[in-house]
Amino acid sequence: MSTWMVVASVWAMFAVCVVLFVRGASPHVHRSDDASDQGGRTNRDVSRAEV
Repeated sequence: MSTWMVVASVWAMFAVCVVLFVRGASPHVHRSDDASDQGGRTNRDVSRAEV
């Protein structure tokens, strides 16, 4: 393998890892404006399965 291929492969792997890290570190909270559909429960009581 040529030197440029190794350098390009390392940079591509770094870029993929950065993208995956940023996507995993971003919050996945979807808050609705209408809280009446929760049935009087707070945000802490609502599990992710109900979203």
